[in-house]
Amino acid sequence: MINIISSDAISKSRAFSKVKREKGEDNIHWLSRTKPPNDDQVLLVMVGGTNQNDFRLRTAQSHVRSDFAPSNWSHVMLLGDEAKKLGSSKVTEVSLEPLHGFGVPAPYNGVQHGILSRYADPERYPNIAVLKVPVQRKEVGEALRRFKLQRAVLDEVDLIVRWLAFVWGVARSGNPLLDGYGIPAAAMLEIVIGAAGFDLTPGLESRSSCPEAISQAAKYWHQYYQDQDKPPLSGSYYSPHHLLDLPKSKT
Repeated sequence: MINIISSDAISKSRAFSKVKREKGEDNIHWLSRTKPPNDDQVLLVMVGGTNQNDFRLRTAQSHVRSDFAPSNWSHVMLLGDEAKKLGSSKVTEVSLEPLHGFGVPAPYNGVQHGILSRYADPERYPNIAVLKVPVQRKEVGEALRRFKLQRAVLDEVDLIVRWLAFVWGVARSGNPLLDGYGIPAAAMLEIVIGAAGFDLTPGLESRSSCPEAISQAAKYWHQYYQDQDKPPLSGSYYSPHHLLDLPKSKT
């Protein structure tokens, strides 16, 4: 069982809105239209993919949802300095499918640096979101530098191994979320953004963080942030791909 608190909000946040992908548009072009202005605050990009690993990650997060449906999201990353061509921008992440393999992840606590264009294909990653977090990039960058050197804060290598065992179906490996072990990318971002003074997933313990909880924070925890005199998470999303079509409520 996952210890998760539900928001008291009676309506979704207007600061996190649905923006459809245009015909023939890839995810980089969608992001170029929808990303908030670059004002030295943190931008996160979330995707929901369609391969076997994505399927395992998305279904694992059903325990975080009240309807028990699979999540629309499988990965989240921190967008770095924007390049002239947005697709060439660097991202900081902890992927379970790193482009050049894992190498020896222990010296940098599993943190990886990739490129945004890897997530451009709307067939491979049909679900896409961009989120502005109201904290300074410089503060998060400093927290990230410390995080890489301090596995005692959160052992990302341990999370990577646990989640690989689950998504690959090793022996009797169970869903790590049920034991309080968050999805590596989200758990890393929760820690470094929390160090900058912002609670990324108020409804869930930080080490249990996952992309679904971040999405829920953007949609339903706006009143919580307002009560703390902080701006809410803001941005845009488009999530047309669902692993389960639930019947619509009649109420």
